Formats: sequence, C-alpha cells, structure tokens
Amino acid sequence: MKPLWLSATVAIFTILGATTPCSEGAKILLVSSFPGKSHWLTFEHVVKELLERGHEITAVTNYRLKRSSNHTERYREVLIDPVFDFENDLPMESYYRTTSFTSPFYKLKILWWLGLATTRHALESNNVQQFMREEGLRFDLVIAEQFAQESLLMFGHKYRAPIVTINTLGYTDYIDRSFGIITPLSFVPHFFTELTDEMNFYERCYNVAVTVYDWFYRVFIYLPEHNAIAKKYFSESKNPAEVLPSVEELERNVSVILSNNHIISFRPRPKMIGMVDIAGLHIRPPNDLPLDIKKFIESTSRGTIYINFGTFLRSSAMPIKTLEVFLQVFRNLPQYKFLWKWESDEIPNLPSNVLLRKWIPQNDVLAHPSIKLFITHGGIFGAQEAIRWGRPMLFVPFYGDQHGNAMKLQRAGIGLTMTIANITVEEFEGRVRRIVENPNFQNDVNRLSKLFTDNPTDPLEEAIFWIEYVVRHRGATHLKSAAVKMPWYQYLLLDIAAVAAGILLTIIWLVRYLLIKACGLKSDKKVSKKDKQL
Repeated sequence: MKPLWLSATVAIFTILGATTPCSEGAKILLVSSFPGKSHWLTFEHVVKELLERGHEITAVTNYRLKRSSNHTERYREVLIDPVFDFENDLPMESYYRTTSFTSPFYKLKILWWLGLATTRHALESNNVQQFMREEGLRFDLVIAEQFAQESLLMFGHKYRAPIVTINTLGYTDYIDRSFGIITPLSFVPHFFTELTDEMNFYERCYNVAVTVYDWFYRVFIYLPEHNAIAKKYFSESKNPAEVLPSVEELERNVSVILSNNHIISFRPRPKMIGMVDIAGLHIRPPNDLPLDIKKFIESTSRGTIYINFGTFLRSSAMPIKTLEVFLQVFRNLPQYKFLWKWESDEIPNLPSNVLLRKWIPQNDVLAHPSIKLFITHGGIFGAQEAIRWGRPMLFVPFYGDQHGNAMKLQRAGIGLTMTIANITVEEFEGRVRRIVENPNFQNDVNRLSKLFTDNPTDPLEEAIFWIEYVVRHRGATHLKSAAVKMPWYQYLLLDIAAVAAGILLTIIWLVRYLLIKACGLKSDKKVSKKDKQL
C-alpha cells in the first residue's frame, strides 16, 4: 500500500499535468467573420484562454481583442475593415415595425442572405486578401465560426489543418448530417421554429415542411453559391487546375464542433462524441460595477429593472410612438429603477427613475442582487446570463432564434413574451407587474439556474480541452462515424428493407403461383372425371 504522502504527491502532479499548458504552443488560425459583437465576445474568452496557455493565434475578425500587453507578441489581428453594414439593406427601425421575422421561412431567407453577404464582404477586405497572399504560413489548427459562412472552412484546406468550429446558434439538422446523424424530425424541432419535442400531427408536418425546405434550398442553391465563392477566393493562381473540396466535404471533415447548447433551452437529441456543449462559456465571475451604475441600482429597496436589446439592435432606433409607451410605463412604476442601454444622447423629459448608458457590462449587472427583471430581445447569450444569475425575463423578440428562445423559456416559467410592434402601455406594464410581483417566476428561474450551473466541467475548460485535443492528434477523424459517408438509404437500411420486401413478394408470388397451379390441376382432374362419366 502506498504511503499517504506519496499518493497525495501523485494526485497533485496528475492535476498539474492535466491543467498546465502544453510546453510547445500551437499556431492557430481563428476565423470569426460574422459581424455580431455578441458572437465575438464569446470568441474572445476562447482566445484569451488559448493565449494564456502559450498558443499563438492569428484572428480574422471584425473586432479588436481587449488584451494585456504580454499577449501582444503571440496574437495577430487581420481586421475585416470596414465592418459589414447590416442597415444598408435592413434599416434598424424596420425591426420595430414588422412581424415578418416570426416566420421560420423568412428567418432562413435572412440567414442565407447574411451568410453569403458577410462572407463575400470578409473575403473582399483588403486586409484579408493581403493575408491570404502571404506565403510560408503554417497553422496547426483552424477555429471557425459555424454560422452561415461555410466557404470560410476552406481555410482548413488552404493550410492543410484540422478544423474545430464554434456554433453560436445551437445544433441544426445540417450539423447533424455532417456528423453522421439523420435528425429525427418526430421529436427534434427545426432550430427556427417555436416547437417543442412534443409535437402533434400538424406540428410534425410543419416541422418536416420547414426542414425539407431548408435542406432543399441549402443543398441546391445556397451551398453552390458558397462553393462558387470558395473557388473565386481560394483557388491558387500557381495551380489553376487544382480541384478544391466542396463545402459539403469540408463540413464532414470538421473534427469537433463546440456548440452553444444546454439542456435548459434545447431538449435532448441524438449526438456524436465530437459534438460538444459549451453553453455558458462566456459567463465569467462578475467584476465590480462602474460606480455610477452601482450607486443607481442600489438606491432603491424595491429593485432595478434592466433593459438591453443586445449589441446589434439599438434601442435608440425605436419609433417615437414606441418610445412614448416605454416612458409612460417608467412613470407608472416610480417604485422601481430602470437601467437602459440607450445608444444615443439623452431622451427629453426622461423620468428620474431611469438611467441611460451607451454601454453596460451586462454580465456584471445581471449578477447584482438588486436586479429584479431583465427586459431582453431573447438572444441566447443574454438569456443564459440571466438564468445563470437567477433573473426573470420579459422577452421582446425581434429576429433569428429569439422567438424560439423566448417561447421555450416562457414555457419553463421564468418569464413572459410580448411583441414590440403595436405595443401598448397596458400590455407592457401588465407584464412587468405580473413578473416582479409573482414569486413563481423567481422560484422557477432559481431552479433553472441550478440546472444550468450543474455541469461536470467549466464550459470554457471543456472547449479548450477539445481544441487542444484536436491539435495533439492532428485532427480527430477517429471520432467520426462511418455514417458520415453513408448514403441515406443505407443509413436507414432501406436497401435491406427493399431486398427483404423483394424476397417476401417473390415468396408470396411463388406461393400464389403454386396454389393457382395446384387448384388448376384439381379443376382439370374434376373436369376430366365428369367427361368420363358422360
């Protein structure tokens, strides 16, 4: 039996060996071309942790990294400049007036357009083009965002490096297919619907219709566009005859996908080992609040209501009529303070119980016990932060996955939903009062918070482990099932079913044939007997 001191020493060195960065850092290319600031904030945590562990990172990105000076020599930015202008085609005010964004078909149309437009914009950037022309670059790994910029996976082929993707949207049917799973549509709803895993006949029909439409358009229109983009920007001038892999092949070659997925907002579904949940990765221990915000939210015993519609959508772009509704609700609830992310100058006649700030450290604010309600657009990152810190929510969804997130979490009992178009004072104030005055919402979000934080490992540690795993093994093809390359009819055993059906039909036909023959012989004998008697 080992002495106690020896066992303790072995344990300590085992832990240190598991947590100490690799002595030889990897060269990693990170591609985050989607110009959503909230998406980049998630990538930022991954980048900083990888830098801490001694890796060298080159990032193709829209935003500069907030970093300490000791990381400068191991971090290079290839900035996409200028940042893609969303409002050129979709004016900000339109988000407050339309209800079209509730349709999954319309959401898919917007996603496809965004994917192609932002990818072209990134690859046409002078900085990116100059970077792609550099010779002698070598990377051990490519980390790419998997959010409708599929042709950028070609960086993996360009540098002959394995790929890890980070998916901020959650699992989709096309991600399932790239890992060898055919999504069971009977209980797995399409990611842009508001359905649950318990669907009636009509809902299952609708789920199939949306998924088939998504699959058809993606395979026959959307992905061919990405293949054309990849051919245009990644074909080597020195070797014009080179045949590039298709985007579909690149998706199937992704080693590991890190997905913003958690059981609290996405019901159980089939997964492969390389599909890793990292929801909550962006939520870190809170920092001290700015003094003005801290003083404001602690100046009332009734609590503060926090309003933030995300990093993209500007509250200050709302129509005057909608703004008047908000201001009247603030006046009708003087017992509460309202902290509001407002991106322009002061509002005339602003009630004294409202504090406006162009930027607010959301995670730190939500962690403060004075916050009684979070009024949010329903973006998954903010919703996860609110659940982590136990804050009920009033959802005001605008686009994307926000409607689905809102309905799922409303069903969980942690908030209510309202539509911003044609909003009234009575509707808005009624929902606020109902949430803050009914303790059931707080009790349910406390329960969900415990589920959200009850994980075997920290999500950031989980993400870094798999990134370094793929680097150590120069890819992770051993994690992939043979189903990735299997035709759908073999996957579903339809070839065996067809052969079995053919054999069965042959047997039935043969038996029938023999019976008919036998009956025919008997009839002939009877007829011949009668003839003899005559």
